[in-house]
Amino acid sequence: MQRQAARAELAWEPDDSLTGAERLEAERDFWKGLFEQVVADIPEPAFVVNDEGRLTHINDLTFERYGLDESDYGKRGIEAFGTKGKDEILAETIARTDQVIREDDFREVPTEDGSLWNRSMGLPLHAPDGEVVGALELTPITTDVARKNKQMAEAQEHLSEQISGAIDQAMACTDEVSESATAAREIAAQQADAMEEVSDEIGSLSATVEEIAASAEEINKQSTEAQHLAEESREDGEAVAEAMDRVAEGGEHVTDRTHELAEHIEEIGDIIEVINDIADQTNILALNANIEAARAGDAGAGFAVVADEVKSLANEVQAESERIEEIIIETREDATETVEGIKSLTEDVRDSSARIDTLIENQDEIASTIREAATGMDDIANATDDQAVRTEEVANMVDNAAKQAVDVQEKTKNVAAANDTQVDVVADISESVQELESTLGTLDD
Repeated sequence: MQRQAARAELAWEPDDSLTGAERLEAERDFWKGLFEQVVADIPEPAFVVNDEGRLTHINDLTFERYGLDESDYGKRGIEAFGTKGKDEILAETIARTDQVIREDDFREVPTEDGSLWNRSMGLPLHAPDGEVVGALELTPITTDVARKNKQMAEAQEHLSEQISGAIDQAMACTDEVSESATAAREIAAQQADAMEEVSDEIGSLSATVEEIAASAEEINKQSTEAQHLAEESREDGEAVAEAMDRVAEGGEHVTDRTHELAEHIEEIGDIIEVINDIADQTNILALNANIEAARAGDAGAGFAVVADEVKSLANEVQAESERIEEIIIETREDATETVEGIKSLTEDVRDSSARIDTLIENQDEIASTIREAATGMDDIANATDDQAVRTEEVANMVDNAAKQAVDVQEKTKNVAAANDTQVDVVADISESVQELESTLGTLDD
């Protein structure tokens, strides 16, 4: 009280010409006017109630914001403002409890234009003797803040629901990712083992392909040699066919000559028959000559000798003729057999020539087939060489794939570790969201 009196003396300088009663009246008026000025000039709605809670001072902002008028003077504050959910306004509580109060909760005050929200503060007013004579209340309008807080609360609730759902979903996803990572790690391990087996198999295949390529090259060489031999055989066959044709032609010529010989032998036979006839006639003449010589006696002795010689000669001629006839018969038979043999030989030669022609044609086909086979073997050899190269490339690719499978296995482990970290992060986020909800709830209060 002494400090307040000292401050009052500094704020008010009395006129020395005033008497004691005048000085007290002047000081009263000064402080009354100053108090009324303070209430009127507070830049927020402000008012004063007495110790009964009735309104004694109301500034213009209070009239303007809350829709009050002059008729509200003398009314209890709760009657004038009609604060929802309350049975007295803050100033009434302060006057009753003699406490300085700053509210944490928002109050809703109905007006003609709707509701206003405020968060009030106030202090008790004391008489010089310390008795509570009333209270001063300031009611800053916090409608925008209240609305924002309400919107924030609604947004916080909505966000909390969304985040909670997202966290639940994230946790479910992380569980799935964990399971998938484990499965992927197992698959990657299996794939790595399979790749190693495939790599070994491809290595064996590559060696086999190289062997096939070498065999194909050898077969190609043999096919080329066989083609060469087939061509030589065809040429020899053509030469033999030509020789057989010449033999056949010679056989036909011999047959013709043999037929001519047979004809000459027939002519000789005819001549022998004539000679035999002559010999027979000569024998008859010799016989007649002997008969005539016998008739002539000694005179015919010389003629008889001649007749005997002629007869002997005729007999020899006849004997030789018979021998020649036998030879002719044998020669005719031999000629016939020769002709038949030559005919058969000619037919055999013709048949052999035809077979040789067929053989030559077959050799041509064989040579053509061998050429095609050689060409095919060239293609196979080239394709096999190319396949060997490609197999080696595939082997390299499989080796790389095996390495990548091992790398995938390692990365899958990293994914699993990262997923575990993500689980921890999601848990931290969930905890942070709960803390945020708690903080927002505190701000809302």
